[in-house]
This record gives sequence, C-alpha cells and structure tokens, in this order.
Amino acid sequence: MKKNVMRLVALGKIPNDSDMPDELFNQYDELIQMDEPLTFEEAELLITLFSDDCDDLNWGLLHKIESVDRNNIELYRNLISKCNNSEFRKTLEIRLNNTLEKKK
Repeated sequence: MKKNVMRLVALGKIPNDSDMPDELFNQYDELIQMDEPLTFEEAELLITLFSDDCDDLNWGLLHKIESVDRNNIELYRNLISKCNNSEFRKTLEIRLNNTLEKKK
C-alpha cells in the first residue's frame, strides 16, 4: 500500500471547499499527485473520499482513480459503483463507456 494512499485514507473524505483551510487543501492536493498508478485495493479505499463540492481535488482524485488497470471492465465498473459522489460516479462511467466505444 502506497504511503500517499494511507495518508489520504487517514485524512478521510475531502472536506467541502468552504470548510477547508488552504493548508489542508494543499495537503490533499500533494497526496493525490502521486506518480504511480493505483492498485484496485488502493482505488477502493480512495473512491469514497470525493467531496460534495471541492471540484479541484475531486478531479485530481478522479484522474488518480482512472490510473488503475482497467483490463477487467467488470471489476472497474464495480469500483465505480462505490463512488460516494453521484456526479463523479457518472463522469467515471461516461469516461469508461467512451473509452470502450473508441476500442470498437
């Protein structure tokens, strides 16, 4: 398990933008910017950390979630279904479907 993932899990769900001091925002942002792709185990821990309204960090988290190996589409769809933010869950689904359409 990557240290950044463990630290993000310890921080918990990303707070709403209006409730988050700059220092905490920067801490989340730095942790999300890890270079290595996520494993499914790590992605399952992070998929429930989406904020209700902090789109900057949510987009970073979405891109990090998309770094998992998506060769097993059923497993990836199951991962997406666990997303705690309906808007970003829908975005992940749309982006997956677009990728699958391009492969046809």
